[in-house]
Amino acid sequence: MATDALVPSDVVRYVAEVSAVLAGVGPDLVGVYVHGSAVLGGFRAARSDVDVLAVVVESATRAGQQAMGEAVAETAARCPGTGLELSVITAATAANLGSCPFEVHIRTSATETAVIPGAGHAGDADLVLHCAVCREHALAVSGPPAAEVFGPVPADRVGAAMVSELRWALDHASATYAVLNACRALRFADDGQLCSKLDGGRWYLDRCGDHEVVAAAIAHQRDGRTGPTTHAAAAFVAAACGRLELPGPAPQSR
Repeated sequence: MATDALVPSDVVRYVAEVSAVLAGVGPDLVGVYVHGSAVLGGFRAARSDVDVLAVVVESATRAGQQAMGEAVAETAARCPGTGLELSVITAATAANLGSCPFEVHIRTSATETAVIPGAGHAGDADLVLHCAVCREHALAVSGPPAAEVFGPVPADRVGAAMVSELRWALDHASATYAVLNACRALRFADDGQLCSKLDGGRWYLDRCGDHEVVAAAIAHQRDGRTGPTTHAAAAFVAAACGRLELPGPAPQSR
């Protein structure tokens, strides 16, 4: 379980501000939880966003969802990372994901601010990993401990979510992100541990010895040095999918 000492102090201060904003918008806030790299040890302000899950008692109207999102989005300029990724879910969803409905999702960066009300939307499959990490590692900035709010997530559902993210990464994220996510998925398949992308990469090197692609991804994520090429990353992910006994992407040319 994360503690204030493990999470960067500027992240804690910022999420406390977000929590106060949410509490002011609606009176039924259960808690606000930091998850992702800030609690798993891989946070780098220049390359990491701040991941947050907020839990409310009951579902709101679409107008209420929009109001929550817009209020939170106004804090974006003070976010200490590359942006904020925050979802608001109900206590019932936190306890038992079901189809992963959400109240509102807020995504901010230097170039965009997106507020997506959950009304009329299908569930967000990303909540599977978010809630699993919250249950085991989240810092409660407000509200009860995360293990009292978030129910257990079956291992097969976590694994499937990791695979889905792995397949998404090469088309929509950086080569470094794809490689380190593959390492994280391999570790979860091996020992059931949920870890940061950086820790997944370190685990892979410790277990499998020196590997140029993984070492380059770690150096890029940690220090901003040159990362792996798209072609090398695709080949590594394809091999990882093979080890996970899943169809993988074909190596891409660049």
